[in-house]
Amino acid sequence: MRRLPTYLGTTVLVLACGVGCSSPTPDPKVPRAAPSSYTETSEPPPAAPPADAGPGSAPDDLHDLDWARLAVPGDFCDIPDPITFTDGEATAHSDTHGTVHAEHHPDDVVYGDVVGDSRTEAALLVGCDTGGQTASGRLAWAYVVFSSEEGRLRHVGTVTPQQYIGGQASSFVSVLLDPGQVIAHESWHRRTDATCCPSGSAVTVWRVDRDDPDGTLKPGLPRVIQ
Repeated sequence: MRRLPTYLGTTVLVLACGVGCSSPTPDPKVPRAAPSSYTETSEPPPAAPPADAGPGSAPDDLHDLDWARLAVPGDFCDIPDPITFTDGEATAHSDTHGTVHAEHHPDDVVYGDVVGDSRTEAALLVGCDTGGQTASGRLAWAYVVFSSEEGRLRHVGTVTPQQYIGGQASSFVSVLLDPGQVIAHESWHRRTDATCCPSGSAVTVWRVDRDDPDGTLKPGLPRVIQ
């Protein structure tokens, strides 16, 4: 199982933590890969994917893919066009949230055999926020899952936290890519939780839909751990 980087704040804490904020270390800042060019009046850049972006060519082994240049589907933040990142960041337009700041983490890709064909799939962590650089501005986290099929990159599905009761956006502790499924360990806020310290934990299993000709991922119901 691959753990999220420590700079994601409370989302990297193990599920064994007790309820409340006695264990988590508060981190009110939203992580940034580099100083953002976001401004309240900035317009989203044209969504022009690079040459190796998906759908497009891909190496047989996704460990060799240039993740930093990959254009990522923006559905996790209701962004209609693929997101192209520069130095891990981008400004884009969300149909729900308006102009948003987006980020991805190409150094923390999770690998595993999801489709069940002995080939390796990969999940890239992405997120979006209001651009305010605080945890309260967080809008969404997601893992975007890709496969390489006959030299082409295919979007298998986008895994998002399923346990959410309103307020602060839910996030991930970790994800595991297993044959036929993605197991997502989630961190979620109760209504009384401070922004820094989500006290809830849940697990959602996303399974490959065998009835779908594209074999995309479908979520089950989240199982609340605490």
